Amino acid sequence: VLPVAREDFRGATRYADQSQLNLRAGDALHLAICASHGATLSTLDRRLAEAASQVGVASVLLSAR
Repeated sequence: VLPVAREDFRGATRYADQSQLNLRAGDALHLAICASHGATLSTLDRRLAEAASQVGVASVLLSAR
């Protein structure tokens, strides 16, 4: 669990404004939090994992069972 800072919301806005990433607001915020903390994003969402790769955030794509 990571704290959410004001700067994370600003980062989420920058990601959400990049139409090629095709991110929803909540996904953009998760991505921004990982970026600001140097954390790896774990997700079931292939699109979000691809967006993470495009902005330089490490990600792990989990598979649903």
